[in-house]
Amino acid sequence: MIAFDLLTGFLGSGKTTLLNAFLRIEAGQDTAVIVNEFGAIGLDQLQYKELSEDVYLLDNGCLCCTVTHSLRETLLEIKDLTHRLGRPALKRVVIETTGLADPLPVMHALLGDKSLMKHFRLGQVIATVDAVQGLQQLQAHLESRKQAGVAEHLVITKTDMTQPHALMALKQQLLQLNPYARITESVAGQAAASIFTTDLNNNMFKLLPQPLNDQLAGPSHGADIGSWSVYTDIRPTWVGIAAWWHLITLKFGHQLLRCKGLLRVNDVKPFVLIQGVGKVFHSPSYLQAWPDADSRGRIVCIGQNLDAKWLQASLKALTLTDSACRPRNLEELDEWFSTTVFA
Repeated sequence: MIAFDLLTGFLGSGKTTLLNAFLRIEAGQDTAVIVNEFGAIGLDQLQYKELSEDVYLLDNGCLCCTVTHSLRETLLEIKDLTHRLGRPALKRVVIETTGLADPLPVMHALLGDKSLMKHFRLGQVIATVDAVQGLQQLQAHLESRKQAGVAEHLVITKTDMTQPHALMALKQQLLQLNPYARITESVAGQAAASIFTTDLNNNMFKLLPQPLNDQLAGPSHGADIGSWSVYTDIRPTWVGIAAWWHLITLKFGHQLLRCKGLLRVNDVKPFVLIQGVGKVFHSPSYLQAWPDADSRGRIVCIGQNLDAKWLQASLKALTLTDSACRPRNLEELDEWFSTTVFA
């Protein structure tokens, strides 16, 4: 399986500098690059071609809205080309989006494609944030907040060009927006090796710190995008997971940006990583063994104006075992338990 990393970040936040630095080192040698330029003339790919023979340009449109089909074809071409030429298999593909791209449709197009997922897997979403202008961009642009909100790895660039108090304010804003992402500072791409070779999404169970209580903090205050997470002892069946997912997508719709979970399920393959992007639930990944000493499952939801109290109450749906029960709201869920379980 070839890992693909999605490299996002607002305009001028340092994506190209970071990726250039990675391609220059040994760890980046088995990496293909797909560059998405918003305009009809691409420039970034010219820099990468000095460092890699596997560089592909998707131009004349933003990846999130016009060229996802081209992305699919390019990925399949990359897979076939290395095999046809008898070259060593690629370990990684980095997809660099435009600075205005919403990463969610791109993830939809990739994770929802069964043909692609036979050969590729999501490594991580990396979002670069400009230390000088990042705070203003997060406040002014929803795209910037989405990019930072769904990332596993936040990379603060140009930290040598700002004051310590401004950098601290930016970090606090990012932690409020996405408390489970790893934050790395990088000047001129110097941290590129550790950023691209750390597969945070494949090890997403490490994203949750040990909590003081069973439920961690809900959505961040004063921001439209926030996160909610919980540890749970529930060991659901797939019926329960499907019912819960149906319930939360009806409640939040497009407000739900991303959902990730590590669960023990009552199934032949009990250790499962689940992932939803927007309203789409994608194929789960299975682990050979439970990854740490804490036996509890854990779930993270990221979205706009999430209701932590409602989400906590929705977990009851995970215990459902009757496929006929598809509650549309908490009232129907409670009614099912009151009439079925205790009747």
